[in-house]
Amino acid sequence: MEVKILKKERLLDDFFKVDAAELQFEKFDGKFSEPVRRLNLERGEAVAVLIYVRDRDSFVLIRQFRFAVYETGRDGWIDEIVAGVLDKEGETPVECARREVREEAGYEVDEFEKIGTIFVSPGITTERIHLFIGFCNAQDKRFTGGGLAEEHEDIQVVEWTREEAWKKLQNKEIEDGKTVLALQYFFLYEK
Repeated sequence: MEVKILKKERLLDDFFKVDAAELQFEKFDGKFSEPVRRLNLERGEAVAVLIYVRDRDSFVLIRQFRFAVYETGRDGWIDEIVAGVLDKEGETPVECARREVREEAGYEVDEFEKIGTIFVSPGITTERIHLFIGFCNAQDKRFTGGGLAEEHEDIQVVEWTREEAWKKLQNKEIEDGKTVLALQYFFLYEK
């Protein structure tokens, strides 16, 4: 399949980058589409970690304010798994995961299981998330957590028992996609 980029321009060059393109793509019948306008939010790659505390049979998540959630008419606070941008030169996804878990939740995690790498919303953004389960025990809580002041983070660490997490999944109370996916994976494969 072929794509013809007719015109491309950067609309925003900030924390996010937004590009607009006029393009044609080869359709399944072999013909090219009419010219269409498409936007792309250039976000890069990120990691997300479902922290499982073995000796307490619980999950550690974080609660923080998200402006995009607020813009939907909610209060803006959402529970989600630890996540962060893979933006340090030469850093691997596992190294980033370890750093984000330490900064946001305060745990030192050395055992990670890769769930997979997913596109967040392929219709609008290039962002991909490397999704992990991080295994630890209660004594691995070695730092305060809560995020970094220089990143203007104000994070509350939240702990759910296995039963609470399962009920929240069943009752469709979890609104963050990466959190739903990680918990579903856990309950399917980890038991």
